[in-house]
Amino acid sequence: MAKGSQLRDYQTSILARLEDAKKPGAEAPAGYLGVVIGSKNVLVNLQEISETLPVADIHRVPIVKPWFLGVANVRGVLYAINDLGQMLENKLTSISSNARLLLMSDAVTSNVAFVVDKMIGLRRLDEMKLREENAEESACLKAQTYQDQENRVWHMLDCDKLVHSKEFAIPYVA
Repeated sequence: MAKGSQLRDYQTSILARLEDAKKPGAEAPAGYLGVVIGSKNVLVNLQEISETLPVADIHRVPIVKPWFLGVANVRGVLYAINDLGQMLENKLTSISSNARLLLMSDAVTSNVAFVVDKMIGLRRLDEMKLREENAEESACLKAQTYQDQENRVWHMLDCDKLVHSKEFAIPYVA
């Protein structure tokens, strides 16, 4: 029971630090949120997301690609919910207590969110090393990768590239 309580406390701490970082005049403790999408550690720019939430009820819609999970009501506003793990690796994200919805910032696009397997925590690029070898580019990941002090490889999410990609912009099955 104590481990479950510690996990909840850790997740609550991350969410509180994210909210503090967004307050006017606050010095951001980190520029990125570390998450797991499929089998990849991914850095998400805090400027490109507006909120993180537990996964809400997702209502399926017909005749769409498998990675478009459906829509969810977030405080009276419908959000299009996407599974980037399935889009990138054809691996369905398990909706568990660790999974989170990340709402994209209105500066990127409106009413779009994506599911991540879990949040790792806030990360800073100046504490990581740019790797010499690039990863294969995708519809939403940049080619450059980073390595942290624990030798974990981190990919960089590019939300702008994602929302402008043809595959993402047309989620229905042709």
